Amino acid sequence: MTTLPATTEKKLGLAIDLDTCVGCHACVISCKEWNTSNYGAPLSDTDAYGADPVGSFLNRVHTFEVTPDLGEADKQVIGETPIAQVVHFPKSCLHCEDAPCVTVCPTGASYKRTEDGIVLVNEDDCIGCGLCAWACPYGAREMDPVEQVMKKCTLCVDRIYNENLPEEDREPACVRTCPAGARHFGDFAD
Repeated sequence: MTTLPATTEKKLGLAIDLDTCVGCHACVISCKEWNTSNYGAPLSDTDAYGADPVGSFLNRVHTFEVTPDLGEADKQVIGETPIAQVVHFPKSCLHCEDAPCVTVCPTGASYKRTEDGIVLVNEDDCIGCGLCAWACPYGAREMDPVEQVMKKCTLCVDRIYNENLPEEDREPACVRTCPAGARHFGDFAD
């Protein structure tokens, strides 16, 4: 099992405002684009346009329809139907301070960087056992169906430190592209 660093110099991560997210999936598309065509390891798509598409994503958006239980006195109805709300729930790694995916990894492939707190996977050491996916409270780990290793959000580590990019582009692709401004990136220690 892997141990977490005692402290990290920074605590970089994402905060996502669920009240602002409109479920457009721009974050998913930009994440896949950045990690497929640029510096990261490619993400596999198997039969992407078939009846049962399979693929790896580092970021997903799930949409739920909920009907709030406001009690009989406050229940808003249209006819006999209560008013439903749609909630979009982006699901990506939040780079936990006490990341259970790191401590459960039997090979040390999952690790937390001391310099910035980013949780990563060394794919060369990953045996694809899936324990990290089981331990992740956010469901942010996925098995690559082709490479048979776990994949997860890297917080665009190759992008945020890339001095060849303009300063305004040195943030995760999902944050940079979100049209609603629902995603926020920074140092939680600030």
